[in-house]
Parts: sequence; C-alpha cells; structure tokens
Amino acid sequence: MNFIEKIERLDLKIREGSTGNAAQLAKKLGTSKRSVFNYLKWMKDNGAPITYSRIRKSYIYEHDVEFVATFVSSTLRQETEQEK
Repeated sequence: MNFIEKIERLDLKIREGSTGNAAQLAKKLGTSKRSVFNYLKWMKDNGAPITYSRIRKSYIYEHDVEFVATFVSSTLRQETEQEK
C-alpha cells in the first residue's frame, strides 16, 4: 500500500469513527504507531482538522472535510492564480 492509499484508508477510518488509539490504528493499517503519527501530522499540516476524542476513543474530524488527491493541469493552475 502506497502513501496515498494509507492516507485514504486513514481518512475512511476517521470518517467511520473507528480508529481506536494510535496503537490500535497502526494495527488496522498494518503499520507502526510512529507511522500513524507521521500520517496524522501530514494530514494536519495539510489542513485536516483532526483531533482525538476520548469519549469516542477515536480520531475524528472537528468539522466536515474531504480528502482529495489529484493532479491539476499547469494551465488550469495558472488561470486560477491569475484570477486572484
């Protein structure tokens, strides 16, 4: 499983509210606890409003967000930047 696939799977687990703690999540993702923290940090650094809920015993999004991994054409990007 590559990086993006791990992030997508982590995103799904967060949406389901079924992550458990970091150790449990690592087991579910087939990775290390350290990697889980690295994935969560990457997601947070890229705008994901993630927090751990002690009540739900799961990582959750503080509000609705959507993870989208895509490539954008250079032309479209330049046009968007020119509009700013």
